[in-house]
Amino acid sequence: MSVLEIRDLHVTVETDQGATPILNGIDLTINTGETHAIMGPNGSGKSTLAYTIAGHPKYTVTQGTITFDGEDVLSMTVDERARAGLFLAMQYPVEIPGVTVTNFLRTAKTALDGEAPSIRQWTKDVKTSMTNLRMDPGSRSATSTRASRVARRSVMRSFSSRCSSRSSRCSTRPTPVSTSTR
Repeated sequence: MSVLEIRDLHVTVETDQGATPILNGIDLTINTGETHAIMGPNGSGKSTLAYTIAGHPKYTVTQGTITFDGEDVLSMTVDERARAGLFLAMQYPVEIPGVTVTNFLRTAKTALDGEAPSIRQWTKDVKTSMTNLRMDPGSRSATSTRASRVARRSVMRSFSSRCSSRSSRCSTRPTPVSTSTR
């Protein structure tokens, strides 16, 4: 079971007027399977929290800790955090002409595992995920629908791997791929 723990987190951001404190003493624990909605008015620190967890260089942690499964997240590089399953994904990603969602996800899976999944197995797994979501795997018109976005998230969750930053061992246990602050 994975646990993300944030304790007494204080974060500043550099502005024209110098370092401006944004987060002051945040405590949060998220266990596997839990869903948390971070809500608040504009400027209350929702995005700052997400960017800090992901390792954005614009934000400086001045006090506190962030751990994921007991490992110090603040000592991890951005790519180590992403491999551990802590990264931001766009809610409405921009389409890139010529890059299909399937190829993009397969490339991401290859980067995580160090080897590409076989085309046959990958295609079968994607079609199975779409069928489970009651989508027509052969439909090309679904690419811009909400159902398609849900399918892409499901496929990403199904195939994302959680890799330990201390070893090359990976598990295929689904991990969260994004946190919405809306």
